[in-house]
Amino acid sequence: MRQEPARIGLRAFVTDERRQRRRRRKVMLAGSLAALALLLAGCAGYAPKPLPANAHWQDKLAALRVNPSDIPLPRLAAQPLDLGQPLTMDAVATLAVLNNPQLQLARDRIGIAQAQAFAAGLLPDPQFSTTQDFPGNSAGATSSAYNYSLSFDLGSLITRPAARAAATAHVRDIDLQLLWQEWQTVGQAQLLFVQLSGLQQRDALLRSQRDLLRRGLRRARQAVAAGNLPRTNADAALVALQAVEQRLAGDAQQRLQLEAWLHALLGLAPGVPLQLAPLPALPAHDTAAAHEALAHLAAIRPDLMALRAGYTSQEQKLREAVLAQFPSFSVGLNRARDTANVNTLGFGVSFSLPIFNGSRGAIAVQRATRQELFDAYQLRLNQTRADVAQALANLDLLQRQRRHLETGLPQLESAERAATSALDAGAITLPQAQAQRMALLQQRLALQANAQQAAEQAVALDLLTGTGVYRPAADTSPATQPSAAPHTTSVLRSPSR
Repeated sequence: MRQEPARIGLRAFVTDERRQRRRRRKVMLAGSLAALALLLAGCAGYAPKPLPANAHWQDKLAALRVNPSDIPLPRLAAQPLDLGQPLTMDAVATLAVLNNPQLQLARDRIGIAQAQAFAAGLLPDPQFSTTQDFPGNSAGATSSAYNYSLSFDLGSLITRPAARAAATAHVRDIDLQLLWQEWQTVGQAQLLFVQLSGLQQRDALLRSQRDLLRRGLRRARQAVAAGNLPRTNADAALVALQAVEQRLAGDAQQRLQLEAWLHALLGLAPGVPLQLAPLPALPAHDTAAAHEALAHLAAIRPDLMALRAGYTSQEQKLREAVLAQFPSFSVGLNRARDTANVNTLGFGVSFSLPIFNGSRGAIAVQRATRQELFDAYQLRLNQTRADVAQALANLDLLQRQRRHLETGLPQLESAERAATSALDAGAITLPQAQAQRMALLQQRLALQANAQQAAEQAVALDLLTGTGVYRPAADTSPATQPSAAPHTTSVLRSPSR
């Protein structure tokens, strides 16, 4: 039987439509696979990094980093560094900056801030969506329906410049915080060196006095045994000796604590021997330079510059929040077909209505945060000036006290020699002679303590004013230090992991 022409034509149309569907499906599948391959090619890979199971520190001095050119303080970097010789104060400070574990953590934070700045500069990804509908037994349906949509959020482009500026200022903030932490590490290393050297000098005086007291105690006991002295004289000598030995024992305990702190500062394992050079006689501090630095602290101190950079970053965050109150919108292109095989091409626009939120909460938070940073900067600036004034006053007081102590020292030395001669001649008792010796010892200990306190105040004043080893090598005045000088510790930052 011959088929009707209309039925044959309808069958041919349906067959051709099915072929077109299969062809479109293959094209869509190939396009999807190609897009997926491109996306996977641009994705970052993942590699696990297990945590360490054991403590890690250097078990010998020779394992420490010793390249002074890696530190951001030119005057300190210019000092020679020889681990085979007793370590000077500058050498200890250099090793601390190069090897301190806490500074390594601070350098890691710079990597985080740089990654955040990189993320803030990225454009948002476009959005692609697709739908496909297959007709059932509905009459009049001649094809499947689909809808393709490609859209892009334009609202993020409005806030992007402010976000990038905030992230860039945050990187500078973290970088300057690291520089200030390096300054503090130098000051802490110098302070520990001064304290350990002071203990060594004080113990030398105490040991000398202990030896004299031991000899005096032996003589007193011999005289008591011979019946030439009462026992109370020997008892008095024993009490004086025990007092000196107790002070030496206290110094030994304090030395262990200071050495433990110094080992931790250098990243050394406990117990690694450290030989320190004697503390040289420090020159009179340049108080004129400190007074001059007071007028330029905001351009010298890294912590103040870091606070300013943080304030700049917060200003941009507030600006970003203000820009975000405007309606965010996105635009897109649409390609669609319905079940009646009607194809359409169009566009779409969507935007938010800032009726209930409008970024008002975010603006309030960012504005309050800006006020907090403003007050924090003012407080730090005030405290810095007060600290400098206090350090200068302490140095002036210590200098006056030292002159007074030095004036009385020759008289006590003469009295001690006279007491020793009188004791040998039997003109005075042993307790009287020992009292004169203890008076001389106390005067010498007071001079040693005065010198140590002056050295500690000088270390603190250098840190507070950016003078001494913190001053740029080419400058002679703190006023010439630029506030925008970049930090030069990139070689110290940890590599990407």
